[in-house]
Order: sequence, then structure tokens, then C-alpha cells
Amino acid sequence: MKRPVYIADCGLICARGETATAVAEALWRGESGSEKRCLGEREFPYFALPMSEDSWLQRAERAIRLVTGQLASLPPTTPLFIASSSFQIGHFEQQGAPFDLPLATASLSRQIARWMDLSGPCYSFSNACISGFSAIDAAGTLIAAGQIDEAVVLGFELANVATLAGFASMELLSRTSCRPFDARRDGLVLGEAVAAVRLSAKPAPWRIAGLRTGLDGYSTTGPDPDGGPIAKTAIASLKAANVGPAEIDLVKLQAAGSPGTDLAEANALHKVFGTEMPPLLSLKPALGHTLGASGIAELAALLACLDAGTIPATAGFTEADPELGLAPITHRSNDPVRRAMLNLIGFGGGLATMIVERT
Repeated sequence: MKRPVYIADCGLICARGETATAVAEALWRGESGSEKRCLGEREFPYFALPMSEDSWLQRAERAIRLVTGQLASLPPTTPLFIASSSFQIGHFEQQGAPFDLPLATASLSRQIARWMDLSGPCYSFSNACISGFSAIDAAGTLIAAGQIDEAVVLGFELANVATLAGFASMELLSRTSCRPFDARRDGLVLGEAVAAVRLSAKPAPWRIAGLRTGLDGYSTTGPDPDGGPIAKTAIASLKAANVGPAEIDLVKLQAAGSPGTDLAEANALHKVFGTEMPPLLSLKPALGHTLGASGIAELAALLACLDAGTIPATAGFTEADPELGLAPITHRSNDPVRRAMLNLIGFGGGLATMIVERT
């Protein structure tokens, strides 16, 4: 019989603060300001970490040590699962040409483990925006099967020019702000984050009730506008959790302000929930889209909010899009949440939905 998998601890540093609790408080206050990053003659809003170090490696080490310090003491042999879409690309850029490229950019994972004082097994995941949930899925599967008792899953995404330039070249970035589900949404706003969750077989306040990943082969750059594959993944997660749509109290949206992806997610939600739509929340207007770290960063931020008995408002939404027929919550509340669904939709077709349940 499979064992339940609990979320024992969370740690987070992002544009809104240096702890998950501080981030939750900032979200409750409605903070959503961002900085700017230049790319040639163009300028884009960007959610940077509140850190002053110039060295990419120094920033990485400090951020990871800060997040590790927010977790309970870890046995050195604790397995480590690392999720990132860029790993140390920013460090390579700082070196200038020529430099020695390692056989795999995931070689940074060994350095991360040393910063965290961990010497156990170390695994790397890099499948775009669903990297974090893929890593949680792998770690949780091993815990559920009784092969390990605990694991740390780290989401890691720091600034680099290659990522910014890549998204800008495809005209996927907003020049103003993130407007999830808004009629005037015009693209993503990227950001940095380092976040961690400690998973355990021992009971804790939150349990992973269901987690399923999927693939949308409609396009290499965007999901099926109909939302069918996204809905299929969400329904599979509901079945894994053995709950119905009516038992979901809150949906943490992918919603990053992308015209096509927001439409696909809205259509999927209509298929899953019908006319009984739960409250919808997007955190990306306040945190930025942190890519490979987004799943873990937004999970940590959301649980910190729910542990405080708060649901923040969604920033950036002002005008409903009739084509979507949905709107995120724009007023904060203290409504109780027992179960929340979290969606991820990744560049390249990756999909993931997780349901967390208060124990």
C-alpha cells in the first residue's frame, strides 16, 4: 500500500521577500512592484531577488543558504531533487568567452548540494516550467513506495541573458506588466526565485493528495487552445486524490498573462469545473514567472498564505476577457481552504497539476 506524502517544510526567496512568511505578508498587502532589465535598446519589467551581490555564483550560494536555513535540520544523506530551466547559464555568461563548458549544466547540482551540506543522492530536472512538479513527483513517488523517507526538492532560477533574449525573440514578454486572464494581457514577466520543500512520510499539516503530469503536443510553443490536454491532466490529478471538482476550494492558476496559454487554461477549467468554478488565483503578477522554479516557489508562497489564513488578491487584472469567461479573484479574503489545485503549463508542452490537502 502506498504511503501518504506530506509537505513538512517550505523555504523561499523571491522578489517579494526572503522567507515564505514575508512573501505571504507582502502578497496580503498587495505588493506587486518589479524592476527593469534591459536587452539591447529594449526594456522589460523583471522580478529580481532582493540581493546586491554582483557575482552570479555568490548570489546563488547566498540564496540557497538562506532557503536551506528556513528548513528544519536536514540529515546529510537526505536525497536532493533540483529543478531549474537554466541552471548556471548566468554564471557562464559572466565568464565571457572562451570558457570551459561542463559536460552537463546540471553539474551545478553537486555544488548546490555542498552549499546545503547534503551528501546523499542528487537528481536534476529541467523540463521547462513544470520542472518543479516533475521533481516533486519523482521524490514523492519514492517516498510513497517506501524507498526513502524524506527528500528536499529545490527550485532554482536566477537571471541570465539567454533566457530573457529567447523569450523576447519570440515576442512572448510583456513590456508593461503581467495581466493574468485580462482582456489586455500581452505576455509574460520573468523573475528569479529559489524555493525548497521538504517532503516526508511523517504526518505534517499538508499532504500531496494528487499529482499528475501530462504532455500537450499541439505546438512546441503553446498549448491546445481548446484546453483538452490541460483538463485531462487536472482530471487525472483529481482521480489520484480521490476527490471531485466540487471539493477544490481554490485553484492556483498557471495564468502568466500569455494570450494563448491563458485562453487554453480557461477553457480547461470550464471542462473540469463547469458552472461551479472555485476561486482562481494567480501569483505571477507579484512574483514573476520564475520558470523552472515556479512550481515550488508558488507552492511555498501559497502554503504560507493558507497557513496564515489568508488568500491574497490577484494583481494586474482589471478587464475581463469575454472569450475566457473567467476572472481571478481581485479581493483578498480569509476564506478557509482545505484543498487547493495548482496548475503548471510549460513551454514545449509539459503539463502538471497538483492537489494539496490540509490534514
